[in-house]
Amino acid sequence: MPDVIDRLFDLYIIQNNHYLIQFAGGAYRTFTEKDGPLRRHQLDAHLKGKKTVGTFGGKFFTKFMTFDVDFKDQATAKWVTYKLAEALNTAGVKSYAISFSGNKGYHVDIFFNKAVSIASTRKFFDFIIGSAELRSVQGGEIEYRPSGSQGVKLPIGLHQKTGNYCGFCLVEDGLRVMPPEESTDYLHAIKKTDSALILDIINGSDEAVYDLDDAAEMETVISRHKMLDTYDQTESYTLSRAAERYNNGLTGPGQRHKSFLLLARLFNHNGVERDEAVCTIAEWFSWQDTAFYESDAEFCLKDLRECVDYIYTNNLTLTVEQRDITVKFNEVDGIVRGCSSLVHKALVYAMLIHSKRWAGESGAFYMTYDQMAQAAGIDRSTAARNIPKLEAAGIIQVVQRDQKVRGTHIKKPNVYRMNLQSSDEGAAEFNVTAGTGLTDCLLYFYEEAQLRKLLPRRQYASLAS
Repeated sequence: MPDVIDRLFDLYIIQNNHYLIQFAGGAYRTFTEKDGPLRRHQLDAHLKGKKTVGTFGGKFFTKFMTFDVDFKDQATAKWVTYKLAEALNTAGVKSYAISFSGNKGYHVDIFFNKAVSIASTRKFFDFIIGSAELRSVQGGEIEYRPSGSQGVKLPIGLHQKTGNYCGFCLVEDGLRVMPPEESTDYLHAIKKTDSALILDIINGSDEAVYDLDDAAEMETVISRHKMLDTYDQTESYTLSRAAERYNNGLTGPGQRHKSFLLLARLFNHNGVERDEAVCTIAEWFSWQDTAFYESDAEFCLKDLRECVDYIYTNNLTLTVEQRDITVKFNEVDGIVRGCSSLVHKALVYAMLIHSKRWAGESGAFYMTYDQMAQAAGIDRSTAARNIPKLEAAGIIQVVQRDQKVRGTHIKKPNVYRMNLQSSDEGAAEFNVTAGTGLTDCLLYFYEEAQLRKLLPRRQYASLAS
């Protein structure tokens, strides 16, 4: 029989960098990438009842969905679960799994043969709740799970507060909780639902579904992306803020270093040469109140030069106003479809986030290879080697390249523009923070003979399966 842990990964885990664990006594802790990924030994402890593992969906995709039934009265919870099962059967969704939550509720899980957007599964959730006439049931709630921010406990483990076993149940058996051996057999027998059926039910047949590996790879890219220090929204890198600091000077202690960086951005933004920027900021610093800093003049001048060098080398400038870094679902969709490898997905996603922060009205932005490497989690040479490939694929445009700083042999960073579409009205979107980041549509636009020519053999085989 296939390994139980492998089966849990196959059905429930679309990314392993964001998960939760319930410890003895019932306390939960959420784990993120900095804590290390979910490993087999943790799921082994889950199966042995030592702790209970929960999973989150991706930021954009999911491979399963759960109706989380939670009511104070277990009789009501049972009745609600029966109603959900009846609504799913009526809608034509026959493959679902019911498990006991370990307290007084139940989880009704549906597993997909291809990944679906979380936005689509939420629509399906609302459709079933409405069909089952469960919107106003008192004494509890039915919640959608999982999402990128709300997790759900995995079955066939123990509820660490009540000590109850979270086994599978059948409607025809009165929701009797199966013991471990029977639940394990049931887990292996679960069938996945055709994702296209879910989309058809919500009139979303023109929406895309995604190969599970492609979706998981994209979610891995998003979870591993590192926000650069230059995206920090706590320090306002705006023209108005820089002009205010230049005109009014230091207003308190602890501002010297940040002011050097801010004013260097101001001068670089306005096209002032590097040496002239050093001289002008030094002149500005000469009339600041010495009570606001303790370092001597030599140290301050050295710090100033280093700040200017950093800003000019990385070509950092200013924005007119603060920008939220927001990624739309169709931009992620474009990355999944347009990038065949994990490296390309990571690099394009890093460039997309960078463009959100620094692109001007024309959509053009600077980005150094070092910044690409840091944000995408790759090395500098890999970034440099793959930029021409992304340009050839039409995913990015290199607006300017190999420009030298006047009077030197130093090259400026290239100027890029993203070619991902991002203008769909009402498209699902995700606000990127420091904590944090496909094929049916092709059949709609292309004949199968065209796709056979357009797609690599492995991708076409996956599409046709």
